[in-house]
Amino acid sequence: MRWPNWFRRRADKPRMRPFDESALVEIATPSLDQSVEEGLMLADYATRMAVKNHIVVDTIQQGNAFDPVRHTDQAARMLRDLADEQDQAAARIAESRAQVDGRDGEATHPHDYRDVDAGNLRRREKAAGALAAALRHRADSESELLAIVERARADAWDEVGHAIENSLDAFSGVEALKADYEAERPARLKLLIGRDLAKLEQERGGY
Repeated sequence: MRWPNWFRRRADKPRMRPFDESALVEIATPSLDQSVEEGLMLADYATRMAVKNHIVVDTIQQGNAFDPVRHTDQAARMLRDLADEQDQAAARIAESRAQVDGRDGEATHPHDYRDVDAGNLRRREKAAGALAAALRHRADSESELLAIVERARADAWDEVGHAIENSLDAFSGVEALKADYEAERPARLKLLIGRDLAKLEQERGGY
């Protein structure tokens, strides 16, 4: 005889503890120097990627000899563009900060700033202004620009080298056994430079 389902004991559901906000780990607010340093790292990466693409196009596609000076202007323009973006960000933050005075209550969306947000907005404004100044200082430093170009050159060499290796590996096996493999290799390398690297630059253009 089977007992009705309502006689059966139901499994106890796990009880969830109430949320304890005091148990959350408080994240320390980054200092001005830390914020600027992080911004410079991101700017350095973006600039290197843009200069790397410039080097690939200039030396591989257009056939120019590598000259660091040919690419420092590209790096300087990129840094100044990023500095302009930070100045614009600082201006927007300053405008938001001027509007929060006396605004109490809870925010209704992430950009609905209140009086309690004034301190954070002030820090962000100062960080954006300081980062803009640091970026322009770097753009005016020949040694900094040459260092960026050298790192971009190494990135470009690695990328082109991997592209060549991958392309040549595709001809391994049966292709490598063909009698005319060595004779056709220069033509395949020319096709790699003219077609595959152009496609690679197009796919990875920008930053």
